[in-house]
Amino acid sequence: MLMNRHVLLMVLSVFLTSCAAERTVKVVKPAPSPTPAVKARVMQVGTPTSTSEIKVYGYIPDSFENSAWQFLQINGHRLATGDLAPVIRFTYGQLSGVTGCNTYNARYNRDGLWLNIFALKMGTQPCDSLLEQQILISTAITQVRSVRIIQSNNYLALLDANNKLLAELKPIKAQ
Repeated sequence: MLMNRHVLLMVLSVFLTSCAAERTVKVVKPAPSPTPAVKARVMQVGTPTSTSEIKVYGYIPDSFENSAWQFLQINGHRLATGDLAPVIRFTYGQLSGVTGCNTYNARYNRDGLWLNIFALKMGTQPCDSLLEQQILISTAITQVRSVRIIQSNNYLALLDANNKLLAELKPIKAQ
């Protein structure tokens, strides 16, 4: 069953990459949180709706395999900036980063636009002021199923299995 799923995902990935380079992806807006939060850039055009569309590229450049990104928002929650900014680095099957407080690492498999992250390990330093941010990051990372590059700004979009926008990240210089 697992083998059939991987074969299906690989065939789907090849089919998607063989189509035109420009895509439109429906993005399901996250449900509002019970506590008011500072909202980040909302992916919508015109009147707010339950789904919106963003234009994305139909491929991920090879440079993704040695890239670094700063989280801007997760599920509509704006994240810290400056020294407390959470980042993620992708390096040929390994990812690492910092939540603003703790470091983390995991392994990943990428096939075109499909991304599977597994074996997430995170530091255990107490992070009272950044606890919510750390929880958002670990939850989003475990839910990622695909990635896209947004055409309007070349930001990275992390999407779940239903093409719901989990997180938006801006590129930073890889170290």
